Amino acid sequence: MSKKKVILLSLVLILLTFTSGCGGQDQSKGQEKEAEVMYIEAKSKVNQEKADSAKRELVKMKEVKEVRGAAVDDDIYLALTVEGFDRLFLDRIRKDAHQKIKKKYPDDNIHITTDRKLSSDLEKLEKKLSKDGVKKGDLKQNLKKIEDDMKG
Repeated sequence: MSKKKVILLSLVLILLTFTSGCGGQDQSKGQEKEAEVMYIEAKSKVNQEKADSAKRELVKMKEVKEVRGAAVDDDIYLALTVEGFDRLFLDRIRKDAHQKIKKKYPDDNIHITTDRKLSSDLEKLEKKLSKDGVKKGDLKQNLKKIEDDMKG
């Protein structure tokens, strides 16, 4: 083979390598996974309508992958799971979420966290609420502990 053919063949192979290597990145953009939420108002002895309504509102946020929460009296406790690059903007995400819920429930105390441990705690509490049913006093106690953990 002549030197020109070898160079031309090499350039074609390099171009094919670059174009095929970059082609797979756009496929995941169209497959946005919807955020995970557990609605518990129908299963719980303690009214969770406010918490479930707040979850429905926050699940619409594109940064949020999962929403956990519970409510008692005038307090709504919510934990957001945020992943990847969006974790760099946790303050803004918490603030936006707080404003959305405060607009819906202006007289209630809204507690929002992005802490993974507290999200896990709220998930366990949601499961208890939906299965066994939790007494209002126990729910208040559990949520008070979560609130104390939110404050540090």
